[in-house]
Amino acid sequence: MTETTDSDRRWLNGWRLAGWCAAAALLSLPAIAMQFSGDVAWTIGDFLFAAIMLAALGGGIELAVRVGRGTAHKAGLIIAALAGFATVWVNAAVGIIGDGPINAVFTIMVFAALLASLAFRLRARAVSVIAAAMIGGILVAGTVAEFTSRSDWGPVLFVAGLWVLPALLLYRAGRD
Repeated sequence: MTETTDSDRRWLNGWRLAGWCAAAALLSLPAIAMQFSGDVAWTIGDFLFAAIMLAALGGGIELAVRVGRGTAHKAGLIIAALAGFATVWVNAAVGIIGDGPINAVFTIMVFAALLASLAFRLRARAVSVIAAAMIGGILVAGTVAEFTSRSDWGPVLFVAGLWVLPALLLYRAGRD
């Protein structure tokens, strides 16, 4: 007879299973849409990129749940993972500032924030400062784009706004 251990129960957690199934379902949607419409034309590279992005998001959420030391800390880390995912996804899909090379800065900032957060062991206070630095960096990139080419401030402010809630939640968690 096989015994069920605590690690087995954690792996079969309903929320965890639902999250990974949702990621797989999202990844399958373009494949299904391609069967019915010629407007959707994903390549293998598109599916690979989406799979990597969804796996990174899922891994980020799992890491946040494991290392978070309270509701505000966990929520801040999860929302930061979502903000990073959205920043890279939107940038890759349409570009935050048109088609210019300045768009690479946004993706580089997300990866730098991830590395810095891991270097500081996802401590709430440090990650709150990193999230605030993301807001500042996004606004600086938008300002630079304004002087070098025409930029639309709507997407820049939207992406900067994604980082406000995690910065505030993590700041609060760092104070507690």
